[in-house]
Amino acid sequence: MKPLSPSGVTWLLVVAAIFCNATAQVLVKRTAPASALPLQQWLDPVLATSVLLYGFSFILTALVYARLPLSVVSPLMAGAVFVLVALAAVQVFGEVLGPSRLLGIVLVLAGIGLLARSA
Repeated sequence: MKPLSPSGVTWLLVVAAIFCNATAQVLVKRTAPASALPLQQWLDPVLATSVLLYGFSFILTALVYARLPLSVVSPLMAGAVFVLVALAAVQVFGEVLGPSRLLGIVLVLAGIGLLARSA
């Protein structure tokens, strides 16, 4: 089955999937239980929200994969999530991005730019 040509709606799905996934990762980090017990800690509403966001991300990603070439969109989305999570970690958790991490982000952004041009 040949993928359809990308439309504005398709790119909105891409962006929504990326933001759902990145937000879910940040929320998991924020509320992740340190151990499997007690089970009560797994019922945290923020943790439940992260599970829902992962679910939305999965559904949106499936819709995107049906519309765009997998070899382009999968690395593009993974790279975008990587960059967003790294930036959110700085803002939300006070993590530090040293020179190696910053260079990695720049290289990922360059790769995303190249992939986006070929889509």
